[in-house]
Amino acid sequence: MTPSDNRLLVLYAGLAAAVAGLIFFVHYHPISSFDLYVTEESQELGMRHLTAAMRGISIFGDSVVASLSIILASTLFFVTHRRREAGFVLAIPIADLLNALVKMLVNRPRPTSDDAELLTKAGQSSFPSGHVVHYVVFFGFLLAVMSADKKIPSFWRIVIGVFSAFLILSISISRIYLGAHWATDVIGGYLFGFAYLGLILRFYLKDPELGCP
Repeated sequence: MTPSDNRLLVLYAGLAAAVAGLIFFVHYHPISSFDLYVTEESQELGMRHLTAAMRGISIFGDSVVASLSIILASTLFFVTHRRREAGFVLAIPIADLLNALVKMLVNRPRPTSDDAELLTKAGQSSFPSGHVVHYVVFFGFLLAVMSADKKIPSFWRIVIGVFSAFLILSISISRIYLGAHWATDVIGGYLFGFAYLGLILRFYLKDPELGCP
């Protein structure tokens, strides 16, 4: 086992421990003072004109739009002779399915009108945030491709890369502001999402044509 493999193993062990600890926390504290505070502060700072923007940020995590985005991205990679990328994009729904399984097992209730102002409709249980998981894996992979594949025109690499980074960062604010998730749901989504993304990139970046080991 190489030193890089050892570091990766340690990283994944740390992520697993963090996720396990967070699951333990939300199980015994389904509505914590920390979550209430973050939600209250987020919604108090927002103005009503932000609601449409926050809903727009979240739209790529809706089931229909997410599915269409995956199909479109995979198709575009395929027709531009990037079949490896097309295949990796089609592996992203696995993360969504695994997230749905964790949601069922944890079964944490979402915020209610007693705890927050609900500005969007949300189903299923709350932990971890499925939107955050999807955004980290889908847009994180697009960002990685734009960074690694120098054959893509610079204009598209910059536009898609900046757009992807913006959505990965802003989705957390969107879900809390809209009252769809607690802050700990978002944290769990980032941990889960980056763990799966790291696994994908571990194999994707081994392509010699990308100049990666």
